[in-house]
Amino acid sequence: MSYSELREEVAQAIKLYEQVIRRAASRTRDMIERHGEVEALSHLVVTADLQQGFKALRDHNQLDQTFEAVVVRHPELFRRDVVESAQWRLDNPYQLLDF
Repeated sequence: MSYSELREEVAQAIKLYEQVIRRAASRTRDMIERHGEVEALSHLVVTADLQQGFKALRDHNQLDQTFEAVVVRHPELFRRDVVESAQWRLDNPYQLLDF
């Protein structure tokens, strides 16, 4: 898998999330623009907070389109702890703290 494929999958995940929430994901887009896909996704999947995008896509039976799923599909681009965290979230989507 290549970085360009990662970028395409991230863009698709954001587009789907925006369709679900019916508004622009401005903060997510800004974060990716500032830090790049790898750094932004790394931060988002290891933070203790349940991300709204994950929750929205989970609740619409689209776990395979979350950033976590993107990370798991591209493990060579991420640190091992990030991939493990992403996989744990996918395996335990309803055991996460929801504030």
